[in-house]
Amino acid sequence: MGRHYQYIELANKLEQDIVSGMYRAGEKLPSLRKLHAATGRSISTINQAYMELEHRGMIEVREKSGFYARPQLRGLVQTPTLGNSPIKPHKVAINTLADMIQLAISRDMLPFGAAVPSPALLPHKQLASCMRTITSLYQKGLKLGYGHPTGEPELQRQIARRTHGFVTPPTNEEIIITNGCMQAIDLCLRTVARPGDIILVESPTFLCYLQLIEDLNMRVLEVPVDSRLGINPERIGKILEEHDVRAALFNPNFHNPLGYAMDNDTKKRLVQIMNDRGVPIIEDDIYGDLYFGDVRPTPLKAYDERGMVLYCSSFSKTLIPDLRVGWTMPGIFREKVKRLKFNISIASSQFNQLVVAEFLAGGALERHLRKMRNSLKKQTTDTALAVSRYFPKGTKISVPEGGYTLWVELSQTIDSLKLWSRAAKRNISIFPGALCSGTNQYAHYIRLSCGHPFTEKLEQGIAELGQLIQEMDNTEKKEALVEQQTNDIRIGLNSDPDVLQAEKICSCIYQQAPGYSISINQTISGNILKLLASRELEGGFIFGDCRESRFEKIHLATRRLCIVGPTSLKETIKNGGKEEIAALPWIGNPLECPYCQVMKEQFHELGLFPNIILRADQDSAISAMIRAGVGLNFMLEEDAQMAEQKGKLVIWDKESYPLPLSFVILRSRREDIRVRTLLQAVRMVWDK
Repeated sequence: MGRHYQYIELANKLEQDIVSGMYRAGEKLPSLRKLHAATGRSISTINQAYMELEHRGMIEVREKSGFYARPQLRGLVQTPTLGNSPIKPHKVAINTLADMIQLAISRDMLPFGAAVPSPALLPHKQLASCMRTITSLYQKGLKLGYGHPTGEPELQRQIARRTHGFVTPPTNEEIIITNGCMQAIDLCLRTVARPGDIILVESPTFLCYLQLIEDLNMRVLEVPVDSRLGINPERIGKILEEHDVRAALFNPNFHNPLGYAMDNDTKKRLVQIMNDRGVPIIEDDIYGDLYFGDVRPTPLKAYDERGMVLYCSSFSKTLIPDLRVGWTMPGIFREKVKRLKFNISIASSQFNQLVVAEFLAGGALERHLRKMRNSLKKQTTDTALAVSRYFPKGTKISVPEGGYTLWVELSQTIDSLKLWSRAAKRNISIFPGALCSGTNQYAHYIRLSCGHPFTEKLEQGIAELGQLIQEMDNTEKKEALVEQQTNDIRIGLNSDPDVLQAEKICSCIYQQAPGYSISINQTISGNILKLLASRELEGGFIFGDCRESRFEKIHLATRRLCIVGPTSLKETIKNGGKEEIAALPWIGNPLECPYCQVMKEQFHELGLFPNIILRADQDSAISAMIRAGVGLNFMLEEDAQMAEQKGKLVIWDKESYPLPLSFVILRSRREDIRVRTLLQAVRMVWDK
């Protein structure tokens, strides 16, 4: 039991009064003497309570005036909207990760990019003292060798003492020490899944999850979550019925980047649903100790009665990142994780483990965490309020309940990768929301780290960032206005039978507006033939209908294109050609096309993973058409949904028009006269 402090009790009561609206922003709180008369508490206790509230960021002290309530985030800002990506498995490709992380942690830049704590928040003096103590043991020759493969027993004991509300308190032996939290997650993923398996994650998510899943050649299934309410367990249950999910990777306490914490009922129900279906949960609880409220939230592991939750955490966010001391409690998977850990690294740094164990044994952790939580709460509030002041009107901001991060939704005209690049030139680091999903649905979001004290310099950085965003928004809108004044309409064709319909539409447009310039682009199928004919593409295989004569001719003439259809793949595999085919580049649309998904599954079952070199969403004709601003494209429903989730599709009306017709235009062009002209022509053709 911790000691009971009267000033903390009073501070909590006053904080609740501020949050409930009893004291509004800018309103004066009772003086020391008035509060003494009202509560009977000593002047010293009341003064300490006010100092505590100031440290939490709840009040400000005005010289010779008194104590005033500060603005609070909740109710003051709009929160970001829920992601709208179709829920289906996909491969991950995060290519710019390494450069961005390296830049984000540069000491020369304003630190809004990497979610790391400021040195000012860390107990460096106490840790240095612990290091000296452990160094003396090494000098005496008492601690030499690799150490125990699963971790130092004293550190395991200290961690076991700090578990929170578990059904059965863990024993020391259940804990495996790792080199940071990401190694713990890596080990757990390798234990419960294999290449090609589907891993369920919250969306948006931590990009290192995506990179890890990519490196392990697994697929990710992203489930959009609300920035306030988090995940919906019943929705998860339906997803598990529709998809063969092998494991889930959740960050339930102060989710990165949203900052929300699941409530206990949701956690309990989620674990129950996953357990009933035999799907393991890998839980990342690295931010669990950094709560802004009164009580630490319980982890999912606390509701795990079957050992199906693989708990992972670390001291990197709370003590010192450089020590890389993490741990996992993998439940029924312990023996497999233990063997895998031994094969990879034999043991973790004995010195680092002993330093952390010494610090924990000294009893200083809780005091440090309370101080750190208050600082982070104030820093997060200050940063969010600055964003609301300096960013363009309409900006939406998350309201974190703990952790380091703010999730910010900008105008849809903003490309977060371009913003990242331009901000870096001004020595401001941010994290692009585009990297928090494999679907690019968060291209106009950014994540801001609040791990550093909010100084005047950081406020100037937020102001400059807001100005940059406004400039980019103005430029995009100006270019859109100029584009609307042009007369270009582009038509893309996905297959030859669409030519007649396209010609009819062109004819209608010419009749209505003879001044328009109309161009036709062939998409995937046509471009493959062009690439082969020009020898830019040396060979590959495509999933398609083997009866298509145009492919047969190319195949017979060049022997450089292998056609694999739904009925021919198994026959080809039976004849011993699977390795030969899998070694070829994969041309086509394996993320969206139902046939391709079937073929891909068959390859994965055989342990083969062909390299995809051309996909529908990468097709140059579609890209050119989208860049032009307005176009008509004949494509599959799945392709249209992919374009829609990337913010490119504005009209998707499958009920009015038979598939595979869809319209691809920029969202900002809803009122473009060309759109109305195009729609009128389409209706004339289809009404006939």
